[in-house]
Amino acid sequence: MIIPQFIAVVNTVASWVNPFAAKKYWQESEEQHNLLKHCGGMGPYVEGTGYGINRSDLPESLTVDMVVVFSRHGERYPTVDLGKQLREVYDRLRATKVDEYEGPLAFVKDWEYFVEDQDLLEMETNMSRFSGLQDMRDFGVDVRNRYGNLYDLGEGTMPFFTSGSQRVIDSAKAFAEGFFTGQEDKSRIVVLPERKRQGYNTLTTGRSCKPYHKKTNYPHPYIPKLMAEEAERLNKLSPGFHLTASDLETLAQYCAFELNAKGESDVCNALSMETFIEHEYIRDAELYYTKAEHPYTFTLGSVYMNATLTLLNEDESNHGNQSLWFSFSHDTDILYFMNALGVFDHQEKKLPIGQIDFSRFFRTSELIPMGARIVLERISEKGSDEKYLRLLINDAVIPLKNCQDGPYFTCKLSTLSYQFYEKLGHEKSFAEKCRVKKKRPQYLSFYWDWVDGDYGTDL
Repeated sequence: MIIPQFIAVVNTVASWVNPFAAKKYWQESEEQHNLLKHCGGMGPYVEGTGYGINRSDLPESLTVDMVVVFSRHGERYPTVDLGKQLREVYDRLRATKVDEYEGPLAFVKDWEYFVEDQDLLEMETNMSRFSGLQDMRDFGVDVRNRYGNLYDLGEGTMPFFTSGSQRVIDSAKAFAEGFFTGQEDKSRIVVLPERKRQGYNTLTTGRSCKPYHKKTNYPHPYIPKLMAEEAERLNKLSPGFHLTASDLETLAQYCAFELNAKGESDVCNALSMETFIEHEYIRDAELYYTKAEHPYTFTLGSVYMNATLTLLNEDESNHGNQSLWFSFSHDTDILYFMNALGVFDHQEKKLPIGQIDFSRFFRTSELIPMGARIVLERISEKGSDEKYLRLLINDAVIPLKNCQDGPYFTCKLSTLSYQFYEKLGHEKSFAEKCRVKKKRPQYLSFYWDWVDGDYGTDL
């Protein structure tokens, strides 16, 4: 299976300078056949599809004056538990004696496991074209190129906030290296432990919420249908391996993580695209019910949302003219934040379990691939005191479904603040719902006290 690589074409003259600048038009579309769009959030970073809104097209009357970034770590190796599962299937197929290595699985004869050292499990990849660390460095460079005019800290240092997992810390450091190419001494990595004792003051609220049990909201897993047919197909073309539907699901995951590590995969080539489409939906349905739309999700995301809105509503002079805020955590934490932000209002009905909803908005490959990033741009308008917000998810502009009262599909900051706090007022507080002990932090403070606070660093 060929993974398309797309080259961005940029107009040399912005359309706002020349309203008749040439538009692009073509009759072919490869987007739907891009395997990275069907890896279920396990595979390499891929830009969001979006709605055709050019992020660079803002008129001169509108200016981005503050940016808040919340990012997932870059491409990584599988977790320890998943690594065991992948290795078991690899070992079984590798040890299988067949009359002839033929068909899609002929590669098994010389197949090598992609995790060369067990110590690499759960860590960032760094040796392929989908290197997690390089992806984050490139992201840092891109942010500096786009928003470097907002960096005005003089001799001061800029904080990069990260949860306590090593892969997330490494991602934050790589991003900072890209942002401060050659000036890394201007960065400070602020580490927030992934522990219950953090209470509110965390980037991983799920860890601080004892009653939150992710499986309680999941009716039952989507049962693969096509994968049984795919297993039968492969068993005919490559007889002797006796694959099952369960094996196919594991191999689809193997493919995604091998791409992270090596940049290519014979496993990917052996499976049909339909297998990945079903694999993607299995992941989508599970994460939709257990993370994105769980009864606790809004509460978990409200901690970040409240802090973010506070930053956006404050004058940057309160923070020594800091107008750029960068935080790094996990895919689940990004889903919590998206819920509180109102992103999932686009998903108007619950995902069915009995069949694939092909018209769904909630697609993990679009929302939380490895290296996923949310960028909130605060925008000011000449001659007005009003502030607006524009949301980018994985480099695609995503207008909020219930807040488009600003220019060019933006959202008034005042409207979003009202909507969020109105909903928050009808919910139990994070402390109450998650039973946060009073001796633990009762509010998120690290954005405000990181200079003098008792936080770990990893320089």
